[in-house]
Amino acid sequence: MPAKCLSGLSPRSLTPWGHIGLPKWAGLCAMCGRWQTQPVCRACQQSWRIELPRCKRCALPWPDAIQADSCTACEARQPEFDRAITALDYLPPWSSLISRFKFQRASSMQGHFVELMADAVRQRPHRVDLILPVPLSAHRLAERGYNQAWLLAKGLGRVLRRPATDQALVRTRSTPRLMALDSEERLRAIHGAFQVTPKWDARLRGRHIALVDDVLTTGATLDEISRLLRRHHVAGISAWVLARTPPPDTEASPPSGPGDQGWR
Repeated sequence: MPAKCLSGLSPRSLTPWGHIGLPKWAGLCAMCGRWQTQPVCRACQQSWRIELPRCKRCALPWPDAIQADSCTACEARQPEFDRAITALDYLPPWSSLISRFKFQRASSMQGHFVELMADAVRQRPHRVDLILPVPLSAHRLAERGYNQAWLLAKGLGRVLRRPATDQALVRTRSTPRLMALDSEERLRAIHGAFQVTPKWDARLRGRHIALVDDVLTTGATLDEISRLLRRHHVAGISAWVLARTPPPDTEASPPSGPGDQGWR
């Protein structure tokens, strides 16, 4: 049954429904605050998820994507991975929800984000033998309690029926929070920060890998891991990300659907 907003219902009116089949997920839409059957209601998805032509290499919005596979940024500096696929632009209100998912244990968003990513991947069919998350350092993992990239990768493996593991890559040291660094500082900070585990050393050879992360900004992290995987003779590398940071002059447009009434 397609998801729909339950905007006319209050929590009290929902209570008696529990014994006759209330949808598996029912609560407040994270954007508009209305009662509905998904973490983000269908109206808000349609209002805020803007489909744009994108560069096939780096996933930046690119008006000439139909005529050219790579944008001018990629022509100036080619990414180390073969393709990038994103579900969203890292703009409000999605950026706020992703931050909650990443830093505040908003686990209810996991399934929704996985479905958005899986839908984007299905639109660009390509071979994938193994799904790997970008790893966290031991310190950051202990601090946060979970790796959001692994939650996404594991969910994608289940939905797309591809093997996924968080045991092939390790982050050998902590780095400064890359969001606060410029592109050159990110390159220096991330250099040599990853390794392939001995168990997977030979098992990656000839495989087509999908690297999963939550946000792609400069690509420094994904490039560093891609260089590492190339040294281990993988056959292809795809970057699957939940959101792509757009050029700095890009702004979110106000929603036009019914979901705009509750967003602050």
